[in-house]
Amino acid sequence: MENTTGVEEVAAALASIKAELEELGHTIEVINFDRLTHETGIAEATVRRLFAGDPVAPDEVDLPFKDRLRFLLDTRLKENGRKHTFQEVADAVGVAKSTITNLLNGSRNPGFDVSKDLAEFFDAPGFFTLGPRAALLTALEPVLEQARLIAELKGRRVERVALRGSVSVGSEQLSRQLQAAIHQVVETAQRASQEPAAGGDEDPELSEIAATMRLLPAKHRRSVMGILRSAVGLAKHDD
Repeated sequence: MENTTGVEEVAAALASIKAELEELGHTIEVINFDRLTHETGIAEATVRRLFAGDPVAPDEVDLPFKDRLRFLLDTRLKENGRKHTFQEVADAVGVAKSTITNLLNGSRNPGFDVSKDLAEFFDAPGFFTLGPRAALLTALEPVLEQARLIAELKGRRVERVALRGSVSVGSEQLSRQLQAAIHQVVETAQRASQEPAAGGDEDPELSEIAATMRLLPAKHRRSVMGILRSAVGLAKHDD
């Protein structure tokens, strides 16, 4: 098997994602690059060059530990908007302040436990341990899930159906399509519940919804049903 570098593996993975998005009728512009950088630490310009197949230096993709830690300090702020002090970080993970200083200047490498504790402190699980390929794929999966769901439902003639639960972590552009999808189905469900078809004939829109629901994957079906029940006043409440 031909050997590939880490950068080539990342570029190949992103090329696959780009191809799937295009097949589903979207471009990479549906990706929230700010959020992608926030979750992975990889700069937007670097990710765009990878998508374009342009050369990228290995340390731009697989950041050294000191750069990853600095990134978390700069982006995971306290509730008051200020950065955590070195002492606060040190106290939280049970090391000396000098250890944090040495980690940031690259004169010391962290052990596994310190890396794990730092990631937990900054609420960024896996930030130090996931490789760039895995980190990018994990961050981009919600975008792909949204795009696949939209395509799946369009293929069944229900063009505006989706899951509320998935919109907050994927693409904002796709989220707008998903929100519109929910609105469309809710309106149809409300009409169906308020205006029974005369003579016992089943409403064609209701039939379409029922047929579509049966074809959805189980987890999607449960989520959509929860939305519909709430919309038409049939939500289940605990006693």
